[in-house]
Amino acid sequence: FIIFVMPMTFMPSLVPLHLAFVSAILATIVYVVSVLGEGRRLTVMGSEVKIILSLVVFGILSLPYSKWPGGSYEVLFDTFLKSVVVFFLIANLLTTAPRFRQFLWALTLFAGFNAVVGIEQFQEGNFIAYGRIRGGFSGLTANPNDLALSLNLLIPFIWYLLTTSKSWLQKTVSATVLILAVICVVVTFSRGGALTLLCLFLWYIWKMPSDRRFLALVGVGALVMVAMIFVPDGYSDRLATAFDIEKDQTGSANARLELIKAGLLNTVTHPFGVGLGMNNLLQVDEGRGWQAVHNVYLQVSTELGLIAGVLYIVLLWKLSAAMRHVTLASASTNENLASLAKAAEGSLLTFVVGAMFAPVAYHFYMYIIAGIAVA
Repeated sequence: FIIFVMPMTFMPSLVPLHLAFVSAILATIVYVVSVLGEGRRLTVMGSEVKIILSLVVFGILSLPYSKWPGGSYEVLFDTFLKSVVVFFLIANLLTTAPRFRQFLWALTLFAGFNAVVGIEQFQEGNFIAYGRIRGGFSGLTANPNDLALSLNLLIPFIWYLLTTSKSWLQKTVSATVLILAVICVVVTFSRGGALTLLCLFLWYIWKMPSDRRFLALVGVGALVMVAMIFVPDGYSDRLATAFDIEKDQTGSANARLELIKAGLLNTVTHPFGVGLGMNNLLQVDEGRGWQAVHNVYLQVSTELGLIAGVLYIVLLWKLSAAMRHVTLASASTNENLASLAKAAEGSLLTFVVGAMFAPVAYHFYMYIIAGIAVA
């Protein structure tokens, strides 16, 4: 609730309480005491968990040679370790089907809240530059691109609840949130968000039985054509700049392309990285201003080194492969588990695509989804 809704926005008096930090510490302490008291192991320990721990080690090892050790230390404790703590709690506490559903319903309601906030901002004309909404109140939704990413990541789980719920009330709520989430992704005018959403649709079609794919593809194509009639003015032009940079009057598409090129070069010229969270400072040193490469994979490889970058990709691949295995292995014995694993795989795919357009390597997004997958 604190991560996705940010109640401090509505009640500034809560700010001095550092609710996110305090709740994470208390949850961790209670969990550790509970586990040790019952004589259980502290955590599940598969290869995916070991890779995440390795990424933390790479982050810590980068502190001494970082371009700004103090800045890297701040990223480590203010962002990265919090995300890892949330990952471990999710991975170890979602041990029953009811817990999964409770957790996913919470995420669905938070998605609905943020979608409403985004749509309301669009309707009220509460824009930043170039007619784009500001985003949500939370750090995970603070700008339109992050808002689109957070909603896209949760859409597969919202669909899971819609298709597996028995109650008409639950079906109505999940269907409403799903529609609101898709609408909000559109009004963010996020090119990465739109491409990610399209890839998610195509992935779901690919997962269908072969005799139904063509009709589904035709249906989605027709839906997109109808939707383009009702999308906000300038939306299609905005999407076109993802493929034709010359049409982008804001210059953001060209700037991102230059940062991608710089990230590839920096990965080669700094094989051990420049320090956790220091991609921005690297761009300043090279004369590009205070901006980070909008690509998770290059963000990790330029900051933590080439080996860490490869490990990050391996992590996503292993998690996705594991979800495919669970889906196939439980298809005939546990339909609910198979559907849940399919949703987790869809969310991981969403991050794999969305990560190409956002510098969010150490934020909660991937670690929440990875926690669900490991659980």
